[in-house]
Amino acid sequence: MTRSYFGEPMLRDYKDCEMHFSTCRSPEKGKPMRTWCRLFKNQDVYEVCYVPWNYDKGAVIAEFHPDGRIVLPSDSLSWRNMHSSLSMALHNAIPILTERMGRGRYRVAHTGYIDGQTNASLTSNDYFFSEWYESFKKNGNEYFAGMTFNHEGLCINPQYSSDGEIDVEKRRVWLRMLRRFKRGLKARAKVGALQQHAKRIYAKHQELSRKGQNRWQWEMPNWKSKKYYDMLKEVMQTNEFTPEFLEAFVESATPNTYGNTLATDEHILQHVDTLMNDLSYSLRRDFGVFVSEPLTADGKVVER
Repeated sequence: MTRSYFGEPMLRDYKDCEMHFSTCRSPEKGKPMRTWCRLFKNQDVYEVCYVPWNYDKGAVIAEFHPDGRIVLPSDSLSWRNMHSSLSMALHNAIPILTERMGRGRYRVAHTGYIDGQTNASLTSNDYFFSEWYESFKKNGNEYFAGMTFNHEGLCINPQYSSDGEIDVEKRRVWLRMLRRFKRGLKARAKVGALQQHAKRIYAKHQELSRKGQNRWQWEMPNWKSKKYYDMLKEVMQTNEFTPEFLEAFVESATPNTYGNTLATDEHILQHVDTLMNDLSYSLRRDFGVFVSEPLTADGKVVER
């Protein structure tokens, strides 16, 4: 005997869709299900669509087909954009459970299939959930556009992610370059060079504030733009910290307090980790660390 830890969803199969949609007053507006989704009919296929607060109809979450298949057609970017709602409540609407398993990656399973793989005691909810969740991790599949479940809840067309391949020697070069870059900034902090830039930036920001400009109006360094990204790459390759680079780096490290805070060396050196976390993947790719890039199940690059 099995049961679902999460109870029965509003729509379990095609027959449920027919029954629910039969009372729809306005087919073009769909049949309400939850505050965040509606049921529509597209020829002989029923579509559960995401309904953001400012749209009439969003992406298709799931399709229910007459032969019993449930298809999840949206690309992984759309799934990510919907996931804050789906992770908490999708299983209440349809028999699909989803959870984040990494950046841009999601584990998905049909609750009926997971139920069928669970042999947990019905006497303890905590024990039952533990067993059920282990089954979910074991039998769930990584999300991709077009993943399809049969009438038994089994994913019949699984696709798999790829870890990619690393050039070991170029990775060593990258790590040496990164350590050297951090040492260079620390050395300049010790001799007071960073504070010279910090004081100029502080004075500049105060002047802009006195003129009535908000921070969002200031021309702040954007390290993802070609100008600043190329500047960063050049410094990392040559180990030559130009005044232009240091001025830009200190400005981007200055706390967002509308010109009222002088950046300390601690602020500036902490910003190294922030910037590297943001740009690490792009830099490693450009410096040849990846022989082949890691991919999600639907072929999207995984930045990790």
